[in-house]
Amino acid sequence: MGSLTVLFSILGGNLIFSFVLSLVVYIRSQKYYKPCIKRDKDNNPIDLHKIYDPFHPHDEVCFITLWIGAFFCGFIKAISSLFIVIFVNWHIRIIEKCYKDCDTNPEHRKKMKNAISCWSHMFLFMNGIRIKHKYPNCEDTYKKYLGEDYDLKDDRYSLLISNHIGFFEIVLCMALYAPGFMAKSTVENFWFVGPIASGLKSLFVNRQSEEEKKKIFDLLLQRQKAFYEQTFLAPLVLFPEGTCSCGRNILRFKKGSFYSLLPVKPQIVSVDQTKSFQLSVGASNVVLAYAKNLCHFVNTLYVAQLPTIRPTEFMYENYKNLGKEKWEIYMNVVRKIYSEVGGLVECDMGLRDLNRYIKAMRTGFYDPNENMDFESLKNKSEDNSSSSEVLEIKTEKLETLDEKIDGKKEEEKEEKEEKEEKIDVKENENDGINNINDENKKEIEEKLLDK
Repeated sequence: MGSLTVLFSILGGNLIFSFVLSLVVYIRSQKYYKPCIKRDKDNNPIDLHKIYDPFHPHDEVCFITLWIGAFFCGFIKAISSLFIVIFVNWHIRIIEKCYKDCDTNPEHRKKMKNAISCWSHMFLFMNGIRIKHKYPNCEDTYKKYLGEDYDLKDDRYSLLISNHIGFFEIVLCMALYAPGFMAKSTVENFWFVGPIASGLKSLFVNRQSEEEKKKIFDLLLQRQKAFYEQTFLAPLVLFPEGTCSCGRNILRFKKGSFYSLLPVKPQIVSVDQTKSFQLSVGASNVVLAYAKNLCHFVNTLYVAQLPTIRPTEFMYENYKNLGKEKWEIYMNVVRKIYSEVGGLVECDMGLRDLNRYIKAMRTGFYDPNENMDFESLKNKSEDNSSSSEVLEIKTEKLETLDEKIDGKKEEEKEEKEEKEEKIDVKENENDGINNINDENKKEIEEKLLDK
């Protein structure tokens, strides 16, 4: 009887846990799957999901499938992931205490890499993530953008770059390279995640401080040179997009990864777009995406490790139209290679557009002036006219301000003149009084002398 009660209590607790988890995931996910129709300035209906398609998830959410998956594997995944993260923290701290030169000694670096890789593979396995490698034929694409004599065998690089679709490609990079990441300064203080990130020798950046933003390029350049020259053995991974997409598009890149003009090694991560559940995050947050994964059994993450890309004179001469400066040409060429080799659609959206999309869904308020200028090609003339009107209004305001300032200056001058006149009158009166006093003094002195 005692064993049966324990068994039924475990099953009951698991039933309640799975029901609550699947219900929360289902309710929180509905805003991304229901139609989101808003009105623009001309009162025309606009579907925000279509406008922001690079961030809109393309899978499906069913409460029954979520509940079944959460009942059979949700609790196991959550508990095993927690224990793995705890053991990773302990293991990294022990290795750091035993081998303090893991970043410069190849043997000690190998031990750290093996430990992180082992725990990362275990984390992916316990969460039902299968890794499948792809080997796309990219020789023609590389020669197209980098020249016919480009050497694909030279695998020296200063930085690892990858497209960003969610959370699990970070663990995938840890399993393959055991690298550091460029993250916000607040990540360093997170429970469990902070010690792991610092143990991986990540770069923590305070984006709110302008001084820290200026130091980003210097720190990144030093880190790239050190790894390229093998004086520092821990590689660094950057996501040039700066935010997560749905997995179908490649967003616009930021210049941080390409400003140094040093070689980079690209990695393309993708998911099966035909499945009902996909690992891409898009507009949903990382916690919701991980909770959704707890409610499913198995999923696949595809990865393609491309040859190193180095800037060449052929690239600078033949693709001048892609940018004004060398780093800009380099950045856009890498983006073209991502698009052609990975089958991704280029998109000029970024983090700001994602924030506008999320804000429009949360608040239910859509302002076309605040959000993405999705009709810029159609309404360039309207935008120019509106900008000119704004300039005229600003100039009129400036003129009225100048007139007010001039009027105030004239009033101040008049007040100063009146004060000066009053001061002169008082001085004259004082002089007259002094003269009268002098004459009285003389008369009194003459009388005294006569006496």
